[in-house]
Order: sequence, then structure tokens, then C-alpha cells
Amino acid sequence: MARSTSQFFDEVLGERAAVKKELANIHDLAWDVVDKELLSLCKLRVAMILGCDEEASSAKQYLDPSKVDAITQWSSSNIFSDREKSCLRFSEEFIIDVSSIPDTSASAVREHLGEEGFVTFVNALLVVEQRIRLLLVWSKLVGSTGT
Repeated sequence: MARSTSQFFDEVLGERAAVKKELANIHDLAWDVVDKELLSLCKLRVAMILGCDEEASSAKQYLDPSKVDAITQWSSSNIFSDREKSCLRFSEEFIIDVSSIPDTSASAVREHLGEEGFVTFVNALLVVEQRIRLLLVWSKLVGSTGT
């Protein structure tokens, strides 16, 4: 049976209880402050881009299977709302090169989520991205998340 990312982090961090607690708290907060379906869509796309099968699988929990199946064609698919498309576009650009995100992409997300929602979304996206990158790096260093 495969370990969850949280279980894997617990094992990797061992006795570092404070670090484990803070990582878990920030992860939970990200999911508390952003729409779970929207963040799951973006997490799925990020995990796919970064090649993290474990997190791609876990992202599907809150998603309509038809959206999961169409995620690679999100920009041309009519099953995604304009709100979802703007967040998916921003997420891809964020992962590929955060320093070159076009103002139009940020403005589109801000238009759909509002200023505070935009800031919250970007912070949650950062948590999701960093968790995936930590999982990938630590898996290479100490072994897979599977048992």
C-alpha cells in the first residue's frame, strides 16, 4: 500500500515535530481558504507538469471525472469555466516561470476572484507547488512514497 504525501513527510522529517506541524498547518490552511475544486484542478495540472503521479492522483478527490479527463485540453474545452481557465493558465505560467507571468493572466484571475481572492489563491498555489516539489526531491533522496 502506498503512503500518502503526509505520511511520507512524517517519515522523512522524523523527530522534527515543529517542522512537520508547520508544513501540515500551512497545507491545511491553503485548502481551507481556496475553493477545493478550483485548487484541486490547479494542483492536478501542476502535478502533471512536474511529473508527480502521487499528487496528481490525490488531486482528483474533489473533481468531476470529465474535467480530470479533459485537463490537458483545458484551454480549448468548453467544460471549464472562464474562472477555471484563468486559474489554470496562471498555474501553468506560475510553475513554468513565475517571473514571466503576463499581467493579463494575473488580471484575469483577479477579475474572477477579486483582489483578496487573488492573493489567497497565489499563496495556496505556492503551498501546493512547494509541497509537490518537496515530495519529488525527498523521494529522490530517500526513496519512493510507495511501500
